[in-house]
Amino acid sequence: MPAHPDASAPHCGRPATAPQREKADELFDRLSSLLRDAADPDADPARLVREADRAFDTLHRHLSRGGALPRPWRDARH
Repeated sequence: MPAHPDASAPHCGRPATAPQREKADELFDRLSSLLRDAADPDADPARLVREADRAFDTLHRHLSRGGALPRPWRDARH
């Protein structure tokens, strides 16, 4: 068994498709954007936390269902 199984492949063992990888990247980008916005002194922190929480939940559900990893995570794997 490999040290790092390919989590970007669905549970059935098929490689992730381009649309699946794009979906993962969109979810990751949304969460990352919200977290970067938190540094803005004019931002509403309570709103950002709520939105970031929802974005994280969506990404978590995607990954838990065997969805592809976002590109930054795929690229960071060894």
